[in-house]
Amino acid sequence: MSVEITPAPEPKIERIANLVNRIGSGDIKVPKFQRGFIWDKSQIIHLLESIYQGYPIGSVLFWLSEEQMKSEKEIGDFALPITPDKYPRNYILDGQQRLTSIYGVLKWDKPDVENKLNVYFDLQKKKFSHYTGKESSIHVPMSILFDTSNSLSFRYMLSEHSNSEELLKQFDILYETFREYLIPVVTIKEKTVESVCPIFERINSTGTQLDVFDLMVAATWDNDFDLNDRIDEIQSSTSLKNFDNIKKSTYLKMMSAIAGNGIKRSGIFKLRSMDTVELQDLTIKTKIAIERAVDFLSTDLNIPSDAFLPYEDQLIIFTYFFSKVKYPSQIQLESLRKWFWQTGFSEHFRGAAEGTAQKHISSIDSLIDGDNTSLHVRVSLVENDLLKRQFIKNSAFCKTLVLMFITKDPRNITNGEKIDSRIALSFYNKKEFHHIFPQDFLKEMGLSREKINNLCNICLLSSSQNKFVSNDAPSEYLSESIVNLNSDAEQIFKSNLIPIDESAGWRTDDYDVFLNQRAGLIIQEIEKLCE
Repeated sequence: MSVEITPAPEPKIERIANLVNRIGSGDIKVPKFQRGFIWDKSQIIHLLESIYQGYPIGSVLFWLSEEQMKSEKEIGDFALPITPDKYPRNYILDGQQRLTSIYGVLKWDKPDVENKLNVYFDLQKKKFSHYTGKESSIHVPMSILFDTSNSLSFRYMLSEHSNSEELLKQFDILYETFREYLIPVVTIKEKTVESVCPIFERINSTGTQLDVFDLMVAATWDNDFDLNDRIDEIQSSTSLKNFDNIKKSTYLKMMSAIAGNGIKRSGIFKLRSMDTVELQDLTIKTKIAIERAVDFLSTDLNIPSDAFLPYEDQLIIFTYFFSKVKYPSQIQLESLRKWFWQTGFSEHFRGAAEGTAQKHISSIDSLIDGDNTSLHVRVSLVENDLLKRQFIKNSAFCKTLVLMFITKDPRNITNGEKIDSRIALSFYNKKEFHHIFPQDFLKEMGLSREKINNLCNICLLSSSQNKFVSNDAPSEYLSESIVNLNSDAEQIFKSNLIPIDESAGWRTDDYDVFLNQRAGLIIQEIEKLCE
């Protein structure tokens, strides 16, 4: 069986002068998915020094394609010729900052303006520097180097110096060095935008990752439609309920799912076939659906912000549901609630492939069709599972646990006052999570950090009350709390899932007994939410 092997692109060597001409002619473009020109003055000078000294500056990678990225950028704010439709053009995949620096410095057209691209070369010190207005006649504007007329005029001026021979020699070295400097150029041909995306990601693995969203912004842009602006509008809407840090690629998955394409990358790229009107309608529909999903998460499940959302995939699924169902039934809402707790406590989406979320979209369709068991996810937890876990605030499991604590309407175990979860957790501050057995108290017992921070040792407590606990033994401060809370003590302890009976481990400062008892209470509560 023979396997067809795609030949690897072969690098070619090109002079700087040729690359500059190609950029100026419109043959080389910067696609919208690239970052803007962000290099600073020192980076530009370092590049020019490397070229002058003959050091390698790395290769550049082009993508030769007839696919028109309508939102192509200019090069360093230089207006470039428009390339006709169906005319092949070379998009820069790697080397944008270097090529923009070189082209910008050599083509700068405002000699009396301070700018990071306005660079001069001192013929005596053989040093590059940026324009300051104090330059003398021995400072060569780099912008004249490839300009025949201005270059000849500058040479004539140098010839009038007493040391003209040395100055002209240095000028010629500068000119020849830049004109003849060779850069390896690799060109990828006949690739689709879908196949270019992973290539770009791979070569930029140590830099800014190319997101599928960036490619879609470029691929769907039209004078009447900018995907980036549309997503910004959606983000502004969700930010009203503190859901403003959702990745833009997640919104694309929502759009693709609502359009019936699924959430895989292949489905997202199908959005390119939609016309402007269809895309506008889809973004409006997505905006309405996600607003309803966020409202459900915020008001029904009491999630104070997206910082507490265990998985963004959960938001995608909810958004898909609310795009299809305007008036959900109580049975459907109860199925969604249980599914949320089930996927959070089972860590269902941890390291999950896109296919996992796609299966749940199919389950949503089944739920809409009347199958109320379609969303069920099995949760299998026992006390020992909790005793092995530390409280790590950014983990999906611990986020779900904190949200569960909130459902109990907890009150401060020190004074009985109700804890406002939205205020207490607005910054997701560690100080709002109280170690029931104080950390220093357990350290004196010689316990490890891991055991001290076991999640069964954590409860909500406002920071104003946390300081009153200090490092007192639980048997002291909790017994005192019971006296102060009087008849409310039992209800307040239960709101924090803390045992209060005479056998409670904290009464004798027995940490192991306490952890086992509290693990049991937490498991019981998880089962109530998930079953």
